[in-house]
Amino acid sequence: MPSRQFRANEISAGGVLARPAQDGYEVCLVNDGRYWGLPKGNVERGEKPVDAALREMSEETGVPRGDLRVVGALPGSEYVYRRAGRLIFKRVDHFLVMAPANAELHPDPVEISEAAWLTVDEAMARASFRDTRTALEGALRTLAGDGPAPARP
Repeated sequence: MPSRQFRANEISAGGVLARPAQDGYEVCLVNDGRYWGLPKGNVERGEKPVDAALREMSEETGVPRGDLRVVGALPGSEYVYRRAGRLIFKRVDHFLVMAPANAELHPDPVEISEAAWLTVDEAMARASFRDTRTALEGALRTLAGDGPAPARP
């Protein structure tokens, strides 16, 4: 079945939060009580996706926004889900964002039940969804110096 474009009626932004580690980099995954994924949230009216990504990553992980540095865009995702019987067409813009090596996680208990710094391999194994793994692969290529992944397939 050919894929078709749809018009998103919900737009989120977030991405891969990474920090330098002894053997390369660690990345942050968050758990909402059911699924392990990347920190992300809805883009507010008038807000740019990159600004929403920084805001949401800071809110969900507790890493101060001023400590975060955007490296570049990563592959985004589009999907459909059902909420209260209504189909929601969602687009998520992902970015690679760096935190300092000593950044600690203090997840927002209202939204996030757990957050963890993991190796990329650990994160790939723990990720609940394919789009999370796709963003992690793009981040790994960028961090390895192979250049940024395309922002959209």
